[in-house]
Amino acid sequence: MTPEHLLDLSIDLIDVPRDRARDFDADNAQALAAVIAAQGLFHPIRVRAIGERYVLIAGLHRLRAFGINGQATIPAIVSAADSDDAARLEEVMENLGRGELIALDRCHHLFELKQVWERMYPQAAHGKASPKGQTLPLSEDAPEIFGFARATAEKIGLSSRSIKLAVKIWSDLSAASRGRLIGTGLARKQTELKALSELKPAKQEKVLDMILDPETDVGNVAGALQAMEEGIVMTSVERQFSMVSKGLKAMPDDVFARLMIEHEARVIAALKRAGRL
Repeated sequence: MTPEHLLDLSIDLIDVPRDRARDFDADNAQALAAVIAAQGLFHPIRVRAIGERYVLIAGLHRLRAFGINGQATIPAIVSAADSDDAARLEEVMENLGRGELIALDRCHHLFELKQVWERMYPQAAHGKASPKGQTLPLSEDAPEIFGFARATAEKIGLSSRSIKLAVKIWSDLSAASRGRLIGTGLARKQTELKALSELKPAKQEKVLDMILDPETDVGNVAGALQAMEEGIVMTSVERQFSMVSKGLKAMPDDVFARLMIEHEARVIAALKRAGRL
């Protein structure tokens, strides 16, 4: 196997695979370009040689940042990975190790890691001893994923319980839900992803319809489920009105009087517009 080595590689020779574990964020690349322009690149990208060209393993945002800055070459480590699975393993492990992933991406990476791990080391799926030379040894007595999770936890600093939870969340989210979550606030909150993943796919779709509708003021899974149960979905204005109205009704008379005096001009103007004065 050819050892890893560092090259100053022409960007034009690097191909980016479509099925990457991490979604590209143009704003992230733009911000990174400014940092690299000021400070330089601290971590080379990783590529795999395929014929006379190279396929990106890790570092898409760094690669795009160099392009934004108009640079023709980029420092790149040429990996010794000798298969697609080995390259995928490097990609997800580097991204996990850098600690920059949001919740949805972390769940995706850990799911991908489990799939690759079990293809490369099928003994893992049966709790058997790991083969010689395996870089992340499995526990001999651990059933199924627990051996994988424990070994991975040691490598990336996550507990085996958190790894198993992340894998389950990604597995239980429908493909449609995963796609709709990209770029949303929910994608950053594992508690929300977990709550959504526990629903059937059809209900996931309805919940996301409510949360992502700009005309409603449903901000989380619990709120969407409550609105569905009650059969009422308030707009943000309606919700604000309801909250203020309840507060005024509960307000003591002396406090209410002070409030009206404080906002006397607006109150009188509103009553005139409504034809009450």
